[in-house]
Amino acid sequence: MANGIIQALDQTPASSTTLERDDFELTSGVSGRRVVIADYQAETPLMFRQAAMRLAFVTVQEYQTDGSGNAQTFSLAHDIVESPNTGNFVLYSDGSRVSPDSVDFDADQFEYTDGGAQERLHAYYVARDPVQIQIERQAPRSQGKVSDVVYDDVTSLLHERNQNSEPPSIGGDHPLDFVVPRKWNVQVYAKGPVEFAWTDDDEANPQGTRAPNAVLNIPVQKYTRDIPDLAQSVKQRIINPGE
Repeated sequence: MANGIIQALDQTPASSTTLERDDFELTSGVSGRRVVIADYQAETPLMFRQAAMRLAFVTVQEYQTDGSGNAQTFSLAHDIVESPNTGNFVLYSDGSRVSPDSVDFDADQFEYTDGGAQERLHAYYVARDPVQIQIERQAPRSQGKVSDVVYDDVTSLLHERNQNSEPPSIGGDHPLDFVVPRKWNVQVYAKGPVEFAWTDDDEANPQGTRAPNAVLNIPVQKYTRDIPDLAQSVKQRIINPGE
């Protein structure tokens, strides 16, 4: 069956595109346990392209200035890393993007001067702490609980290496290792000491800020129509990869 499915994939029209962060249902990750931080359900079959992904994950912290109009120093909860792949530090004041006076990467602090009144700050930054990142493809429950990890990395390596010269990518030994059938999910999991954030929307009083330095970009081929028996073939490949 697998050879016939591969032939059908080759004969089905598809377009090259990417899954971007806004294509996913996004959730802030709770530190310390494995959680889904991004979830996408395929409307038509997908195939991961053997091309460079772009991945960067950030955390957010909230602060309140004292309204003095003087420079204030704020400490970050995690070590901040200078990543070549994204903006390392992004600051908002009362929902508008602003520039800090300075960022001290050695002391894990930043300085900011308010305008003479109290301001609510949100700082989005790349943390050094190692967090395991896994990308899974997962069958819907109606098709049986089947999933496999197609990408596995640690942010302490992912963030510090230059993704232009060492890009992350999804690997496999068989064409079906790259396929996501229709109604299957592509999910990004995080497990580690950092709570990743995409926005401040999970707070009790959100200001609608979002992390422009959080990056999720996965190259795929999107097929124009479903392919009979594709899901069953992919499931069999996952369950019995040696066949």
